[in-house]
Amino acid sequence: MEGADSGDAGWVEVTSDGQPAVRVSAPDLQQAQRARARIRRHDAVSVVLDITVLVAEDYRSARRGMSAAQDDAPASVRYAGTLDGLAGLIADIVVAGVADGVTLISATPDQDVRALAEQVLARIAARLHVAA
Repeated sequence: MEGADSGDAGWVEVTSDGQPAVRVSAPDLQQAQRARARIRRHDAVSVVLDITVLVAEDYRSARRGMSAAQDDAPASVRYAGTLDGLAGLIADIVVAGVADGVTLISATPDQDVRALAEQVLARIAARLHVAA
């Protein structure tokens, strides 16, 4: 999983498989999976999917916040919900072969995606039964 805040041109690596990474942005998971297959057909790289996120204590709060922020959000897969839900989504993305990792992009300027990435990492490791 990769994490970067929306104002940061660089990446903050949380985990790595040692391969060079290619970031992709797609409006949905099916298009992301097709992009991964196309890219990996030609190169030995990790494909990292951009996800615009807004995490809150409950789904309704996150959804309200995402609705207010959607005009400014980049065209990417979007997630509004809880930490556990985000961990489940990322685990499913990796297990289903949609992408090899993710870049978290905050839907709002007041959300710290670096801290968010650290918080979901342990949840993802538990779901996938791997070391954090």
